[in-house]
Amino acid sequence: MSKIACFVEKYNFSDPTEQAALQNFKQAAEKLGQEFQFLFREDISDIPKFDAVFIRATTDPLNAAYVVSKTAWELGLKVIDDPESITICGNKIHQYALLEKYNVPRIPTIFLNKDELHHKKIKGIFEQLGKPVVLKAPYTSFSKYVEKTACESSFREVAKRFFKKSDVLAVQKFTPTAFDWRIGVLNNDILYACKYMIPKGKWKHGAKLRGKATFTWGRTVALKRETVPSRLREVALKACSVVGKGLYGVDLKEVDGDFVVVEINDNPSIYAGYEDQKDKDIYARIISYLSA
Repeated sequence: MSKIACFVEKYNFSDPTEQAALQNFKQAAEKLGQEFQFLFREDISDIPKFDAVFIRATTDPLNAAYVVSKTAWELGLKVIDDPESITICGNKIHQYALLEKYNVPRIPTIFLNKDELHHKKIKGIFEQLGKPVVLKAPYTSFSKYVEKTACESSFREVAKRFFKKSDVLAVQKFTPTAFDWRIGVLNNDILYACKYMIPKGKWKHGAKLRGKATFTWGRTVALKRETVPSRLREVALKACSVVGKGLYGVDLKEVDGDFVVVEINDNPSIYAGYEDQKDKDIYARIISYLSA
């Protein structure tokens, strides 16, 4: 029997679908004869008592989850997500540089430094990528710090705000599609496949309604993993291979019959009734990986 700790924060239980998914992990572990226990930040000192750690709280390198990951990793425990994956996926500039280095199909991206925020550079970006473009700060999650801009004045305004968060930004070609593919990958194999639909009148899966503080999300349409097109599978697995062998959610767009990577996420969303619609075994597969 393996003792698996699942690191969570209290907010993980605020969404009924996420809470149900966490219970599914616990039930899957018990069916497989493993011990599964939720671990909160006040319990971090208990990590040495476990054989593996599964992190479901947000894994920003500045959050407690990273401390948990690093601690478990240094103790030699099996851990999802490992600290290197968190570091790479948490910094989109680093990630896009790796995708470029290993020639992974990706959305055209230009890096912008603080001292390059001038007319000539902005003009050159628009000439190369067209209008509008998408600006991203390196440390993004749930569509935050990702904005579209179509003129120099708005480009400057968004960039100045984002530069308060980072010295380098990513500027990407705007690539409108009806949905983004989300391919869940575990240990270099497809775990699940979804289409994250773009809400009507919006351009990304999660978007704010005008005048509202909260996000609206598009539908999640799942497919059986064996039906994933071979080229989509190839690109998704190649993208993950440059990060590691853990659990990832790759966002891709289908453009002119081919697939390009938008980004790779560690700690991908797994909500009951969403990502698990077609492949109910994803819970058991993750538990089996952790207890192997």
